[in-house]
Amino acid sequence: MKKIVILPFCLLFIYCSNQIKLNKGKDVDIIFPLTHIDSQSTEVIEEIIKNNTNNTYIIDPLGFYGKSIVLENGKILDPYLYFKNGYYSRNDTSCREDLIILNPFQTINHSIIFDKNNRAVYKYSNSNKYEQIIKSFHNRYNVTILGCDYYVKELESKGYKVLEDSIVTKIPLKP
Repeated sequence: MKKIVILPFCLLFIYCSNQIKLNKGKDVDIIFPLTHIDSQSTEVIEEIIKNNTNNTYIIDPLGFYGKSIVLENGKILDPYLYFKNGYYSRNDTSCREDLIILNPFQTINHSIIFDKNNRAVYKYSNSNKYEQIIKSFHNRYNVTILGCDYYVKELESKGYKVLEDSIVTKIPLKP
């Protein structure tokens, strides 16, 4: 009987320990489903986004802005170069397509950009250890900076809330 009770607990621990909770808030969980970022991969990773409340949240997957750095063997790594980012403006149709509407107690898989300000490109060496430190925040201003003000106001009039949260995390990088 003890083995049966312990086994599910161990499986739950293994499953949960292979994920990284990205955000600080408790109302909505944003979980990176892997233990590291593969810098060579071109695969789009979808985060697990879980609403733990009775509220409906508005989340912009492009609405996290802040500062990110990469550490190489514990020291700040200077970027190799920066890429230019064109201006992206949204109209009503693109707002409806882009913004995530997270219903009460809903869990979805959706890709988000951890830090829209991060435009750095790095050179990696297989012999070194790398980590990315991300500090960004999501609020009403960030959601409407690219457009969507009217759409967000329409949703708020229905009782929806813009997610007010931050990502503060360290994720291992594999070159």
